[in-house]
Amino acid sequence: MPEEIRTPEPVAEMSMSDTIVGILSSPSEVYAAIATTEPKRSNWLIPLLLVIAAGIVFTLSVFTQPAIQDQMMEAQTKAMQKSVAEGRMTQEQMEQALEMNPAKPGSTMFLLFGSIGMVGAMVFTLFVYSGVYFLAGKLILKSSVPYGKVLEVNGLSYYVGTIATLLTVVTVVAMGSIYAAPSAALFVENFDPMDKTHKFLSALNILEFWQLFVIAVGLAKIWQTTLAKGLAVVGGVWLVWTLVKVFANFGFGM
Repeated sequence: MPEEIRTPEPVAEMSMSDTIVGILSSPSEVYAAIATTEPKRSNWLIPLLLVIAAGIVFTLSVFTQPAIQDQMMEAQTKAMQKSVAEGRMTQEQMEQALEMNPAKPGSTMFLLFGSIGMVGAMVFTLFVYSGVYFLAGKLILKSSVPYGKVLEVNGLSYYVGTIATLLTVVTVVAMGSIYAAPSAALFVENFDPMDKTHKFLSALNILEFWQLFVIAVGLAKIWQTTLAKGLAVVGGVWLVWTLVKVFANFGFGM
């Protein structure tokens, strides 16, 4: 008797609301549902647009606070004073730069450039980090999963990034400090953005770790490997880039 041929059951497409709730509460189920489907552009484009909107809210809410403007001006002044001490500029040049700066914290130009820069950073990091994860999967785990699928996994994690950004707005504004993100830096009494230890502590952000965990879950699903290997790849990329930012004095926006 000929063997009956069975076609696989089609995967039910999740609604946007179910996807958002799933990513926040049970990402494993969401990624299991999309692991064998073709990459879907909306799965990275919509969360990207949402996190960009949240970033603009952050810029307009945080950098219009007088206490935070003063804090940023103090940081700029300290950085310039260091340049004066190292002979890279004179005291007079420093004073002129501070006085004539058209992009002072809180100014219209500052908010405009800050918003544009934030949009660029969000787009850049989405595609670049996805590329790094794609190469890691290909070279380390010998995965044949295409870049578009990795982009989809990483993009879906931006729903978490949106929530994280909005929660950070609340903590920063409430505490009146740009360094008041939910990280280990909260336990530093006098945070110094030039201090490498302080910068590393600021990178130990519980909300960022939540997003990284979600990415690791997704990569493990599409790579058909263990969560431990997904965490190893994501954690390794995070550690390398964090150390680069700390020791190369890069900003903590990417």
